[in-house]
Amino acid sequence: MLETLFATETMAELSARQGRRADAVAIYQHLVRTSEAAPTKAADDAARVARWKARLTELQAGGADVAAPARAPASPEAREAGLPGRGEVAAPPPAASVAQRPSLVVREPVRSGQVIYAEGRDLIVVAPVNSGAQLLADGNVHVYGPLKGRAVAGAHGARDAQVFCLALEAELVGVDTGYVTSEGIPPELWGAPARVCLTPEGTCAVVALSTGKRAAAPFPRRY
Repeated sequence: MLETLFATETMAELSARQGRRADAVAIYQHLVRTSEAAPTKAADDAARVARWKARLTELQAGGADVAAPARAPASPEAREAGLPGRGEVAAPPPAASVAQRPSLVVREPVRSGQVIYAEGRDLIVVAPVNSGAQLLADGNVHVYGPLKGRAVAGAHGARDAQVFCLALEAELVGVDTGYVTSEGIPPELWGAPARVCLTPEGTCAVVALSTGKRAAAPFPRRY
């Protein structure tokens, strides 16, 4: 049950990052109420609910719209690569010259629980994105590997941003506030190169990504 709610956590963080704090508070309140109505003994789920409560308290107190959840130590490899630890948001660069910032490039696998946010720029990941990981970017998101977690482009309202990936197996992908969950991804594009964009009507579309060569057969979808 909490896995389906986790997608809504992404929407809550998008609302907070776009300055819609009241919406973010309402979503987190719903998450907490729903989780308390169906308590679980799983340690990961309990930690997730605790994170929701902490984030809700922070938003209600008028804290920063973009803040890191409770942190856990990063692995030595991640620290060496400059990656955030589990549940940690990547620190944004200095505010100067936002429009001229180069893309944020991540070269290590993005683990479950990590949140990487590319403020004012594109995000490029040249490694797998595991289930439970979240990618957010004000610009485009490029994943040159399997995308199994969540990825949202245009997180600050850029409706022309897109998500590009070479193997789409995402729990959730979206642009701005439009999104598609794994159930909404066309079966013929599951595990295949794809891009995600907004239609003129504001709905999220998932279409095949041309790689210039004949695409490999997509991975079979598991239910």
